[in-house]
Amino acid sequence: MNKEKITRLLENHRPEPLGLDHRYAVLCALVEVEGELHVLFEKRSARLKSHTGEVSLPGGRIEEGETPEEAAFRETVEELRIDPACLEILGESDYLVTRQSKAVHCFIGVLHGVDVTAIDPEPAEVAYVFTVPLGLFLETEPDVHPIEFKKDNDDGFPYELIPTTTVAPFNNYIDRIFFYKGAEKKEQIVWGMTAKIMYGVAKLLKTLL
Repeated sequence: MNKEKITRLLENHRPEPLGLDHRYAVLCALVEVEGELHVLFEKRSARLKSHTGEVSLPGGRIEEGETPEEAAFRETVEELRIDPACLEILGESDYLVTRQSKAVHCFIGVLHGVDVTAIDPEPAEVAYVFTVPLGLFLETEPDVHPIEFKKDNDDGFPYELIPTTTVAPFNNYIDRIFFYKGAEKKEQIVWGMTAKIMYGVAKLLKTLL
């Protein structure tokens, strides 16, 4: 171990968030509806064990050996049951690190020649799909509501290892929950992590306006 070796290591090192449990990739899929660009969303199946019935973007967990882009592509094709030739990924937007130590990569892509009303998604994962005009996200700001998560004392935690001079070592956690309320139906409101991702997408695309 010496300075030269450390320097070479750091030159080829790509910094990553620490403490991540899993990585996921989703797709902001743009599709033309009556001459206007829309974003395709999924209503998650009631059969799923987690995030049941929520509104989400197509996507899922990144498998070993996959890149985030490959995972977004694969998951979208599998969930929507579309021809892979119809999907073009344009590039990556900003990614999200959740309070549950998960990274969610977001890609922006286009569905070519796809009739949204004819999509027959994988029923085990998706109840149905719907679209929201891209302009909604570009022209309106989300409602943002703070929510406080309070800590509980854990009898198994070694509090005695924390110096007594430490002031308030653990605070309650405040998160901001995003809502886009322009959906046609209440059950299609884009909120939570999906809304936060779409806020990032919109912020990026607004630089073109």
